[in-house]
Amino acid sequence: MLYNKYMIKRINDQNEMSIFLSDESRRTGTAAEICFPQTAGEISALLREDINTPVTIQGGRTGVTAGAVPESGIAINLSGMNKVLRMPFAAADASSVSDTGSVSDTNLSGSLTAAVHPGVLLTSLQEQLHPLGLFFPPDPTETTASIGGMVSCNSSGACSYRYGATRNHIRSLEMVLADGDTLSIRRGEHHTKAGRFALTTDGGRVISGTLPQVTMPNVKKHTAGYFIRPDMDMIDLFIGSEGTLGIITSIEIDLLPEPKHLWGAVVFFETEESALRFVHLLRDEAPAAPQAIEFFGIDTLEMLRGAQESGAALTGMTKVPSGCAVYTEFASKNREDLEPLCRILGSLITEAGGDPADSWFAFRGPDMVRLKEFRHAAPVCVNERVSEIRKSHSTITKLGTDMSVPDSRLDEVFAMYRGDLARERFQTSLFGHIGNNHLHCNIIPRDEEEYLRGKELYTCWAEEIVRMGGSVSAEHGIGKLKTWLLKKLYTKDELGAMFELKRLFDPQLRLNPGNIFGYNIQEK
Repeated sequence: MLYNKYMIKRINDQNEMSIFLSDESRRTGTAAEICFPQTAGEISALLREDINTPVTIQGGRTGVTAGAVPESGIAINLSGMNKVLRMPFAAADASSVSDTGSVSDTNLSGSLTAAVHPGVLLTSLQEQLHPLGLFFPPDPTETTASIGGMVSCNSSGACSYRYGATRNHIRSLEMVLADGDTLSIRRGEHHTKAGRFALTTDGGRVISGTLPQVTMPNVKKHTAGYFIRPDMDMIDLFIGSEGTLGIITSIEIDLLPEPKHLWGAVVFFETEESALRFVHLLRDEAPAAPQAIEFFGIDTLEMLRGAQESGAALTGMTKVPSGCAVYTEFASKNREDLEPLCRILGSLITEAGGDPADSWFAFRGPDMVRLKEFRHAAPVCVNERVSEIRKSHSTITKLGTDMSVPDSRLDEVFAMYRGDLARERFQTSLFGHIGNNHLHCNIIPRDEEEYLRGKELYTCWAEEIVRMGGSVSAEHGIGKLKTWLLKKLYTKDELGAMFELKRLFDPQLRLNPGNIFGYNIQEK
């Protein structure tokens, strides 16, 4: 259909649309049509066609909170906006980058940046950066996530233990606002003063206001509601806002030199207490900071063994043993920096109660690929189990925690999960980013009754984690499925103030309705 000078692909046949009405949450929605713009101008044209139509923004649809699932109106799918707009003009110099992945000021406009459309997939970007010796550090489990979706949810993943979340690597954003106007914002150029801010759109309109007075949890991973801090950089408000403030059309990202040497290990333990001791030893005594520290519980290894025996996963690997495991990896530009780790890791494994001879070690590319396959297999197996159960119980969705706590509370939250699960006798899988005190405790309900009991337990956990100073969402966002959890973290007044901030940028409440706040608050 023609919009002025724009010809935009649209789908309104229900059969053709069906694939775009769900995401990895397994929730299915409805829409009048799916639109596939290829430029910011086409997005503006769509928004100006009808100023009241609800709009759901979609990227790779790899999210697990139904953030990309439309409930009405139209969906704007950004998969066609998949161009790398600018690549680095030269190979990177690793000497200018710190061990934590921070780029020095001398490189702020140099070779360590790229610009991409939001529909570019992470796996495609990494493939194009590899010949240049560069990579984009955020490491979500689903590598087919789009860069726009990663910005929308402030994705992180395993390597956030060393590099932090997506927010740490975003230099500038361009976006289309709800009325079709556009906004460009660059890090370092717009800071709040006493909570006040003013942004000028590309059309000359000034959007000004005051940020709500809320206190975010002091944890390493957090993406629940809007990012709000005193004297903050305003670009951070849009990162992690889940498409509720604007539609991102261009992203300038920071890159890092690709490590020349990557070593990893999967360390097996008979007990989860030993695995926890090993995690503490890695964090406190390892001579080099790991890129990742991941945990796989006894229930998860049992699930992986079953998948391996049936031929569903990990078919080319050594048989997964019983017990539990910790995955860790180290990276460096110099091999000599990593060589002492073999002896030291062996000592730490023994001290924690394990046997180095029972561990899997990888010192070269193909072996690391197999270890990463092991790390990624757990969430895939969980999703497949949920999908199978949904064939008989269609209203069920996976109940997977995405909550994080301060360092001092890791053992406490672990004991809480295991104690409650032992009492309730759910089918479960516990794994996740334990280095950042961020565990995914998956309850796999067998029927609707177990789903309701599991959700009630999840709510109790959220209340306890907030009491510990933690976050109810560390990396997946709130979407439409976890709005009830956000109410445990923030008061009604705080959420109302955040909602008014949304209204400032989106007066008609068109953009991603239901995300973060749910629908009830929007009806008040």
